[in-house]
Amino acid sequence: MASITQFFLDLGFPLRNARWSWGASSDRGILLRTWADDFSAKEKRVGVLGAPADYQARDSYGLDERIRHLRALWAGGVAGYTVIANAKAVDAPTREIKDYREDKLFVIDHLEELETGGIAAVVSKLIAVGDLAEHAATHRTTAAQGVFPVDALATGISTDSYKSKLPAIREWLIETARRRSYVTYAEVMDRFGLIFFVLRNAMGKLGHQCVDNKEPILTALIVDKETLRCSEGLRDEFGIEDDQAERERCYARWAEKSEPAPPAAPAVEPTTEPEDSLEAKAARFARVEVRPHQAAFRRAVFLACDGKCVISACDVPEAVEAAHLEGRRWKAGHNTAADGVLMRRDLHALYDTGLLTFDDAGVVELHSKVVDHYKSFEGVVVAALAAPTLQPVG
Repeated sequence: MASITQFFLDLGFPLRNARWSWGASSDRGILLRTWADDFSAKEKRVGVLGAPADYQARDSYGLDERIRHLRALWAGGVAGYTVIANAKAVDAPTREIKDYREDKLFVIDHLEELETGGIAAVVSKLIAVGDLAEHAATHRTTAAQGVFPVDALATGISTDSYKSKLPAIREWLIETARRRSYVTYAEVMDRFGLIFFVLRNAMGKLGHQCVDNKEPILTALIVDKETLRCSEGLRDEFGIEDDQAERERCYARWAEKSEPAPPAAPAVEPTTEPEDSLEAKAARFARVEVRPHQAAFRRAVFLACDGKCVISACDVPEAVEAAHLEGRRWKAGHNTAADGVLMRRDLHALYDTGLLTFDDAGVVELHSKVVDHYKSFEGVVVAALAAPTLQPVG
C-alpha cells in the first residue's frame, strides 16, 4: 500500500505538506482524508470537522487548510471526494494511518452541520479511482443549508472585541522582534483571550496594517509550536513564501539602533561537564543568543538562578530566557547576573509589557488582562529580588 501522500499525488491532489495536510484541492476539486470511526454506513455520512470544543483552541496548519476546503464545499459547485482511513490507535493524541481503501473513493454529495456544532459530509456512492478524472468533470457538490458553522462560531464570540487588543498585540510582537524571538499561536490566544478563528482575524488586520505602513509582516513572528513555521495564510494573503526570511526582516526593522552596542563579551567556552549538569545546561542555554554579545549575560543569569525560572521553576534551557530587570538596559552595560533573572519565555513577555510586575518584596503581581490565565503565579514570592544585589531599580 502506497503512503497516503503518494496516493493523493497519484490522483492529482498533491498535499501541501505530508505532515499536516488533512486533504488537498486541485483543478479536479477537493479530496479529504477522513477517519473510519467517524463514518456511519447507515447514515451515509462521515465527520469532517469535530465539535468546536475539539478544535477552536488548536494552532494547526491542517485545521487552517481544512476550514478553507470545507468552506468551498459548503458553498457547493465543486467536486468533492473523501478517502476514509483507519487509525492505528483511535485515542492517540496524534493519529497515524494504519490503512485505507486505495481502490475507491466516496463521492461527497453535500455538507451538513451536526448537533454538536461539527460538520459532516454526506456521501452518495463509491467510485473507482481510475474513474476519478471522468467523474470530476461533471460532479458538483450541492450547496449546504445555512451559514457556514465556523463563521457562525466566530461571530458568536464577538469578533469586534479583538480590535481593541490590536495595539497591545502589535506592541508585544514588536518587543518580540527586538528580542529576535517568536511566539506560538497558543501563546497569543492565551495572552489576549482569543480563540483560533478570532486570532486569524486579528492576524489579518495586523498584517494589513504592516502592509499599509510599508513594514515587514509582524505576524510572521507567530508560529506553530511543533514546526515553528507560520501557517500558509501568510503566503496566501500576503504573498510571503519564506516565513523565516520575513522574521529576519522584522528583526532588522525593529532592532534597537539608537545607541552603539557595547564591546562583545568573551565567547563561552565549551564544557565537558555531564549533559544534565548545571554547567552543561548553562552552556547550552548561552548558545541560544538573543543578541550576539549576550551569551555571557545569559550564562551568568542562568547560573545565578540555578537554571530555573524564578517564577515557575521551569528548568528547560530552551524554554527560559534571561530577563533584564526593570530599569536595567543591556546597552548601558547592565549585563551582570545582578541585572537580570531567569524567566520562562511567556512570563518574560508579560514582564516586558508590564502585565507581570514585582513589588518591592519580590511578590508577583498580574494585570487583570492575564490573571485568569496565569493565576497560579499570582502572589509567588521571588526571593532573589529581595536580596541586596538584586533590588529592583525604580
